[in-house]
Amino acid sequence: MGGSLRLLGGSSGGPDILAGKAVNINGRPYLFENRLGSGGFGSVYAAKASNGMPVAVKVIMLAGTRRPEMVGRVQSFLNEVMQLNRLRQESYHVVVIYDFGFDAQTGQAYIVMELGNENLSTLIKRLRMMNQNRGAAIDPEMIKEFWRQMVSIVGSLHRHGIVHMDLKPDNLILFGVTLKIADLGISRKADSLGQARLGTPFFSAPEVMQDIPGIQRYYNTKADIWSLGAILYFMVYGQPPMYQRQADQPPRREAIYPDHELNDMLRRTLVLDPNYRADIVEVALHPYTRH
Repeated sequence: MGGSLRLLGGSSGGPDILAGKAVNINGRPYLFENRLGSGGFGSVYAAKASNGMPVAVKVIMLAGTRRPEMVGRVQSFLNEVMQLNRLRQESYHVVVIYDFGFDAQTGQAYIVMELGNENLSTLIKRLRMMNQNRGAAIDPEMIKEFWRQMVSIVGSLHRHGIVHMDLKPDNLILFGVTLKIADLGISRKADSLGQARLGTPFFSAPEVMQDIPGIQRYYNTKADIWSLGAILYFMVYGQPPMYQRQADQPPRREAIYPDHELNDMLRRTLVLDPNYRADIVEVALHPYTRH
């Protein structure tokens, strides 16, 4: 992996027109193919290195209309590279970064990563389309296996004092049957002062998304516990929970899932007030996770 943030050359155009173009990252050419997805700061492309190895390249627009915005995006970019590499040392549920760099001319940053298969969101939606019957789209053992992997991912984050704040099925990538996290762009140190609405509605915790005037915003590790529960809910019901009391209850016209331990996990994680929400230790020791 590139050991420093160096200037790049050879790219042209914005993230929407990179498909089919060659981009030099730290002097190494990558041929961009199709776009895999987009987010608030940029896009992720499938690409090929000069030796033909398939990779994923995250393209982040760092340049903003105002200097504070640009500085914030640069910090987010560097934070993501640093955190992913640090977490990778202890968990195979983190994508491998091969290189990264910054193009001063276009204001674009690049993170070159291992290329996986579809993300968890795409898998669940595809399986639900194949299964026209109501209820869970994937079998109970697969739900539980993915759940255990997600608990391991969040456990690694929290051991490093990191709150992700935006865990969702879109940034959990499948490598065979192994889930890997591929996005830490807005992660923060636990208990740091936060800004509202940086996450994804219903997958990010209520305290992350809801702005209450006059009240300082502090996020702690409980924010990621809501996200865990929301992803579990999504695997079962095909949609995220709402921000409401008894958020663990199934959507209208859906039967409750026939697993008492899973439903108890939803009840303990999908709690509006983080003070009454389970923590990662309770989640890891819960019968649904252990059995």
